[in-house]
Amino acid sequence: MRTLWSLLGKGMVRKTVWYWILIGLVLVQVAYAGFWAAHDISARLGLWPEPAEAQAFIASLTLTQEILFFSHVILNVVVLALVWRRARLALPVYVLSFIFDRGDWVIMGGNTLFSSMVDVDAWALFSFSLQGAIFALLITLSMDGTLTAWRRR
Repeated sequence: MRTLWSLLGKGMVRKTVWYWILIGLVLVQVAYAGFWAAHDISARLGLWPEPAEAQAFIASLTLTQEILFFSHVILNVVVLALVWRRARLALPVYVLSFIFDRGDWVIMGGNTLFSSMVDVDAWALFSFSLQGAIFALLITLSMDGTLTAWRRR
């Protein structure tokens, strides 16, 4: 009788399992970024229960930070599409998304209002762990041929 580990040890099955794990992690990344984007947009639309807090939050954000953040959110969706198409281009696009995200976090680190509203350390740990796992899988699947050069389908 075959065990799960013996199946995971087989080349094609192993590649397929890791590919679907990558899809799942990138979906989590898209949802995570979407959560924060909804948070930002809802403040701008006046949907927060405390309008004064929403206005203070919006006022604490810089244009540079917003450009970095929303670029990161959009690039996450692009990465998901590229991974879905098994395109190796997902790796450099994800690197750019990561740089934009870290830039946003550096700027947000000085935002005392945001730090008082959110447990920044817990979210940073979650974010770094998720991004590290995605990086590892993108590199591994690019190297083993699961993610390949761009091609039309």
